Amino acid sequence: MFIADYMTSEVVTISPDMSVSQARKLLDNHHFRHLPVVDEQKRLIGMVSDRDLRSAYPSSILDDERRREAMGLVDTAMVRDIMSHPCSCLGKDATLDDALMVFDRDKVGALPVVADDDVVVGMFSIRDLTAAYKRLFGAAEKGSALIAILDDSKSTKSMSRVAALMDENAIQCTRIIRINYESGFPRIYLRVNTGNVERVHTLLQDSGFSLLHP
Repeated sequence: MFIADYMTSEVVTISPDMSVSQARKLLDNHHFRHLPVVDEQKRLIGMVSDRDLRSAYPSSILDDERRREAMGLVDTAMVRDIMSHPCSCLGKDATLDDALMVFDRDKVGALPVVADDDVVVGMFSIRDLTAAYKRLFGAAEKGSALIAILDDSKSTKSMSRVAALMDENAIQCTRIIRINYESGFPRIYLRVNTGNVERVHTLLQDSGFSLLHP
């Protein structure tokens, strides 16, 4: 699956010459958390987050005089003074796996999506990633259930046997994956759409499969 199917295409961008106070108002008014910073050709040059903006403002524990002095500096500060540069981004042809790796590596909450010429064409957030994987694995589908099976068989056809068992009994199987572990046996995760999960459990156990429970 590609991030282009889930990203926000209508992106609000800002100039590096915008004041910090203007950028903060923009975030507050639109309920954003991230703003890509672009040059005159709309090419990505940096990123400003709500955390960057909060950090730019003086702490409430300062006395009045020091707070006024600090606010004077903030009033003259520009976005270029606080933006992250260079910043993480994704290409428009990136996959969900690509996004997951960048989020995990760089510990950011959202990523600008750019075309080949670095022009910003979208934004992709952790929330977008969650929604995409939710759909990919069928977690939001009505009547779906996830079943975990211990693959303790030496046969390489365990997944085929599970799929065939579901087909023979007219049980809709929408996803099936096998995950290896460094210690212990691999596991098979099966998602089915059924109103009778216990029947599926019984079919699997009667066919020699060991079910896993939390």
